[in-house]
Amino acid sequence: MKAIILTGGLLFATTLWAQETPKRENIKNGSVVESTVYYDNGSIALKGAYNLNNELHGAWVSYDAQGAITAQGNYTQGKRVGTWYFYNTGEINQVQYQDGRVAQVDRLAKTDTRVVSQFE
Repeated sequence: MKAIILTGGLLFATTLWAQETPKRENIKNGSVVESTVYYDNGSIALKGAYNLNNELHGAWVSYDAQGAITAQGNYTQGKRVGTWYFYNTGEINQVQYQDGRVAQVDRLAKTDTRVVSQFE
């Protein structure tokens, strides 16, 4: 039994070690660094910025390997703030953050239609 567990752990560690480091592109823009991380297929995995103190700052968006958005929201000095959206199969989780902590969670079916703003 110990040999099976040891062999499984060794295979898992080898698999992790063999994975490539994701391609990352960082561009300094004033007091922030704009960062984009790519999947092996070249599509964007994550896009956002961080400040010079290495704190996530501003809008961040994550994508799946096919390019669909999986999450989006904002950071201020490393803390999630405001409304974040997490897209799952069949539903959207709308999460309100206050002081970097979850304040409220709403689950919406992807078929819900809501007006978020009106243009005149």
